[in-house]
Order: sequence, then structure tokens, then C-alpha cells
Amino acid sequence: MGKFINGILKLFCLLIMLIPLFSLLRDFSMPDQDENTSGIVLDENFIDYFYSQQASQEEEWLAELMKEEFSVSADVQIEWDSVEYAYERSKVNVKIENFGMYGDDEHILIISEIKARIAEVLQISSEVIEVYE
Repeated sequence: MGKFINGILKLFCLLIMLIPLFSLLRDFSMPDQDENTSGIVLDENFIDYFYSQQASQEEEWLAELMKEEFSVSADVQIEWDSVEYAYERSKVNVKIENFGMYGDDEHILIISEIKARIAEVLQISSEVIEVYE
């Protein structure tokens, strides 16, 4: 009977020593979806700066894409919004400055092709894309 009680007391002491470890693991676990995480404050200025840099890089990339694929010079402007700290393009304006080798009637077809290509590349609706001369 003494060995049995001694074994139970050893398990009890081991459990008491592990309780702080369990609480430490619980503190480091991810919060549940239902828990309020309003204590986290995000830097709005940094987010705006980061997304504006991302938009300007996309503008440069799209201008280069238009030059390579369609042989046209274009000025691209991307208007964006930060919705729940996510980057969303609200409007893409493409002003074609030089059609290059395309004739009078062909530039109308090129405008629709450019619009479709930008929608495909950026994975956005073609309704938010405006291409003009």
C-alpha cells in the first residue's frame, strides 16, 4: 500500500510542476476568432506607405508590360483602398501616349485587348479599368 501511495504522490508532484508550463503554452497560443483583439494597434501610416509603394511598382510593371506586349507607350495610374487592412485596387487608369505601329482603326481593338490583359494579369474586374488615348 505504501508503494501505491508513494507513486500517486509522485504523479501529483509532477502535475503541480507542469501547471506553469500549461499556462505558459496557453498564453502563447493563437486567440480564438471570438476573442476581442482590439488591443492590437496597427500603424496606419506605414500601411498607407506600403500600399502606395506597391501601387507604384504595379504601375511601372504594367507600363512595361504594355510596351513589351502591345508596343504602346502608356501612363498607368492605380487608385487603391485599404479595406480591413487589405490592398484593393478601386480603379486602374491607362492613358495611351503613343500607339506606335498601329493604324487608325487598329487602335480601337488594341484598347479592348489592353483592358482584357490588365484584368487578367491583376485578376480584377474589367469594369474598374479605364483605357483611353
